[in-house]
Amino acid sequence: MKKSAQVVVTSDHHIGSTVGLCPPEVYLDDGGEYKQTKLQAEAWKFWDKDFWPYVWKQAKSRKTILVFNGDLVDGDHHATNQIWTKSVFEQVRVATDILVKHTERADASYIVRGTAAHVQPSGTAEEAIAQKVKSTRVGGAPVGARSIYHLMLNVYGVEMNIAHHGPNPGRRIWTHGNELRSYTRTIVLDGLISRGRGEKVVPPDVLIRSHVHRKVQETCNDYGHVCLSFVTPAWQWKTEYAHSIVSHEDISDVGGLIIDIDDGEVTNAEFRILPISQSSRATFA
Repeated sequence: MKKSAQVVVTSDHHIGSTVGLCPPEVYLDDGGEYKQTKLQAEAWKFWDKDFWPYVWKQAKSRKTILVFNGDLVDGDHHATNQIWTKSVFEQVRVATDILVKHTERADASYIVRGTAAHVQPSGTAEEAIAQKVKSTRVGGAPVGARSIYHLMLNVYGVEMNIAHHGPNPGRRIWTHGNELRSYTRTIVLDGLISRGRGEKVVPPDVLIRSHVHRKVQETCNDYGHVCLSFVTPAWQWKTEYAHSIVSHEDISDVGGLIIDIDDGEVTNAEFRILPISQSSRATFA
């Protein structure tokens, strides 16, 4: 019987940010409320009416594994003004409400810890979300943490190496993907050398990183071992900080990654991206 699965990876939701993923209304602890901006409404519509309906339509013919790859909430960081609450507890509550409807339908779900400035030291905020949505414990342990820094996942024989932090996409168009290729080759070659020494190390078939809010896809082939590597898009528009360091780029990539696996092989990998501009244009005629 054919063994089929889809691995759905979303990251950098930054729930709590005024440019992050946000439902239409958020009711705050003191009785107030926050309403999403126009850009947040576009992202939410894509999340709720496009991305996840597509995922669950595909789920009719294959198992579904979800990976939330870090920075689920924005936290209270760097004296930013771009948050709708300083309470990480409220951000965790909203994040839980957003994610649980999907984790409950999935065959497995994993939460990978992101950046301490956003999710608190030791990934405290993400561990709280993981406990609330009952994400899958690695190794099948009956108790203990439900979130992890580095996910080594085998799906029907396909080795996946997943973590939040990794390489940059490249600051110039002609360097786009260079760092990811070098980063991937280092991990693959290290695994091949270790395996040659008789160590029980398996080089990855798929490598996934996040954090930089830009989608990248590369393929590396070293000594006959092929590794597909990805940097995932985000669910947060450009922040004040992002505008200061990449002002020449129109927008962060908003969307997710879906990888199809059939009988031990990756048969398809797809970024589903929201096509929209964040830039404002003035015209004088």
